[in-house]
Amino acid sequence: MVQHAKRLLSALGVLLVCIGGAATAASAQGSSDVYTVTGVSVDATGADAEQARSVALADARIKASDEVLRRFTLYEDWPRLPELDAQTAELLVAGIGVANERASATRYIADVTARLNPQAVRDHLRRTGVRFTENQAAPSLLLPVLDTPGVRVLFDEPNPWRAAWEQTGLANSLVPISLPLGDLQDFSAIDAGSAITADWPAVAQIAARYNVEQVLVAHARGDETGQLEVTLHRVTPTGSESTVRTFSGATVEEAAAAGAEGIRNSLIASWKTQNAVAFGLEQIVSASVEFTSLAEWAAIRSRLNAASIVQGLDVVAMSPRGAQINLRVAGPMPALAANLSQRQIRLVEEAGFWTITVATAMTTPQADVRPDAAAPVSGGNANTAPVPRPSPAAGGDLPADEATADRLTRQNIGSQAP
Repeated sequence: MVQHAKRLLSALGVLLVCIGGAATAASAQGSSDVYTVTGVSVDATGADAEQARSVALADARIKASDEVLRRFTLYEDWPRLPELDAQTAELLVAGIGVANERASATRYIADVTARLNPQAVRDHLRRTGVRFTENQAAPSLLLPVLDTPGVRVLFDEPNPWRAAWEQTGLANSLVPISLPLGDLQDFSAIDAGSAITADWPAVAQIAARYNVEQVLVAHARGDETGQLEVTLHRVTPTGSESTVRTFSGATVEEAAAAGAEGIRNSLIASWKTQNAVAFGLEQIVSASVEFTSLAEWAAIRSRLNAASIVQGLDVVAMSPRGAQINLRVAGPMPALAANLSQRQIRLVEEAGFWTITVATAMTTPQADVRPDAAAPVSGGNANTAPVPRPSPAAGGDLPADEATADRLTRQNIGSQAP
């Protein structure tokens, strides 16, 4: 009863803060513009204030452009990205905003937000020849459950595991992850014990509140040695899957920071590996499109053209309820399925033929497309070689690109890379 009262008081306190700040579940999702970079700090000097400002903003454009290019490309391809100069960065950046400006006669300091021009970025990356993806994963809600000796917390404070995730920079990511508000409605929807069952009925209520089809339950177990064992459950209406990793630090807080950063990097790296567009390795995919009206056909066609992996669409035949099309695809079939799934388009292989329909709900591409299956290619024209799949990392079962992300994370926190 005492514990329940404490939790209720804590929840009521959070609720008052939320009311005061006009917070909503929608606002908890945060920004998701992958072409925007926020918080670029600049500090430059010049012969006068105007020159200092000009130098600082040129530096901000370069930093923002570099961040977006790395955001879209695989870790292993970063060395192939050409070094940016001020002229190239100016072509890439569509606009900037400044905050916290401070200036003297010869110095300029500010925090800059920059948004890049999507077409300019695509053209630049195509010229470099590196694989990239601008396609976002479906949004996920993360529930950070922390077990320490005698205590299990989710929304209660203190929760250094949740605090670590709040510091990882989840906005504008290819893998959008949000944290729940932790208000009274969240307390009513789920508790820590229910969350770690990794069962969809247990998380369905809070998933509905935040309008997501996937919940990540990050169950961390910490002890006084600074070790943090994290079981990450991916929970969807069709089931769940789990992975376990261990992180170390001088304290639970340090291990939590390493764990949040490492898991986030691995999720992003894995997504980019699966969805990277590989120019020069294009294939022609013949598919039947099923629709119920011309308006639905127009919507399907628009979504197909919006997928970054689709380089072109040719209509071969039409009827009132269907069409036969050829897609020029820069990448393997699993990547195409993942791209289309994010746009509510379902790609299904049946007896060697591909069918495209509007998805009634988010689908898992792997359920319809076998990653190891050879992709049917029509006609034999164009380059038909499939994009090679990454080999497993030495000493582990992570994809090569994900293992690189893991090594980078470990190096960044000063621990020995595997």
